[in-house]
Amino acid sequence: MSMKDYTIYIHRYGQRERQVLYAQLRDDARAREFAGQRLAASPEHAAIEVWDGAAQLCCLSAEPLELPAAA
Repeated sequence: MSMKDYTIYIHRYGQRERQVLYAQLRDDARAREFAGQRLAASPEHAAIEVWDGAAQLCCLSAEPLELPAAA
């Protein structure tokens, strides 16, 4: 089974810069699951975006919030 490359941006409360992770995962469903696990893993995580190339797959947030524009 081939793996897909994803870019994952983690937004933390009180920080403007995003943490960037690169992950190779089985499929889009696994990428969403991974993002949900990361979001739940830390109360510092405000939101997590998952990108498949130039297409945003999902954006999960701990609570409704407005994300800063990407620089």
